[in-house]
Amino acid sequence: MPIFHLALHGALHVGEAISVDREGVLDWLPSDSLFAAFVSAWAQSGADVNARLEKFKSAEPHFRLTSAFPWVGGIRFLPAPAALPEALGLIGKDAKRVQWLSSAVFEQLRAGEIPDKKFLHGGKVWVTSDEFARLSASHVNLDGDVRLWQNFVVPRVTVDRATNASNLFHAGRVSFADGEGLWFAARGDKMEWITEALAYLGDTGLGGLRNYGHGAFKHTLDNDDSVLADAPTHGAGISLARYAPRDADEIHATLQAHGAAYRLVNVGGWCTDDAGHAWRRRSVRMLAEGAILPDIAAAHGKLVVAQPEDIPEFRTRAVYRYGFPFFVQAGKFAEGVQQ
Repeated sequence: MPIFHLALHGALHVGEAISVDREGVLDWLPSDSLFAAFVSAWAQSGADVNARLEKFKSAEPHFRLTSAFPWVGGIRFLPAPAALPEALGLIGKDAKRVQWLSSAVFEQLRAGEIPDKKFLHGGKVWVTSDEFARLSASHVNLDGDVRLWQNFVVPRVTVDRATNASNLFHAGRVSFADGEGLWFAARGDKMEWITEALAYLGDTGLGGLRNYGHGAFKHTLDNDDSVLADAPTHGAGISLARYAPRDADEIHATLQAHGAAYRLVNVGGWCTDDAGHAWRRRSVRMLAEGAILPDIAAAHGKLVVAQPEDIPEFRTRAVYRYGFPFFVQAGKFAEGVQQ
């Protein structure tokens, strides 16, 4: 299975709306944003986007993507599942604090083993003892703290062209060490469409604030990862991508099934018309990465229609949100949910 590594050349800005006038920043790139970047790259490269999207409108698209997760010190990190096994002894805030598992910790927990509790980033990142020792020696910031990546808030100012009035605002960003950044996996055919998009996006960048040089990267390809080796079609699974069920029947068979555990995320964003005017796209409620479903046979996902409502410019212009899950076997994680 293709595993793509994105070594970032600079900072990354992936905004997340917190309130009407406040925005946070993510330290990963969700699958729907990654796919949107691919579609934009295809369009800019002159490909027939409508033809390429046609099969994505069906239950089985050309390919499925994970979100792009942190990749640091040669270690791929995965999202913590929506529920951790009770046998770990992590309850309450301690369990909720864990956001990232190294692939080795993920594999051990999935097999029912209990690794040493070695945490970084204030309990948000769980690594093995060997990884802890290695990262503690190689990823120390100027303050003497072990940081796998850094979150910054940078002041910015806009100046009105007519009045010269200034407006101060703040933008968040995430920075990784040289040669590190994000990784994602893909299953299916048309892998050349992905590499084609990555070649374009490597220079133009991913995420926001690209005109400031954010999001540029160099990508490499790897085909070896035991965690992702399986491609389950039934039984309990964990999604490594955001997931939007197709209809009420799929919701009943997946989200409402006994043993399901998930977090919901409300995804908004912007789109532009032919004149370059920005419009707020329709919000979509999706399952966040790490969702555990007891039987994934009925979990198909879809492209969600997300164009702005009641805007004439978008009556014949489709805007989509990628909502196909990417499952790996849940193993003992599923047993922890059902207890």
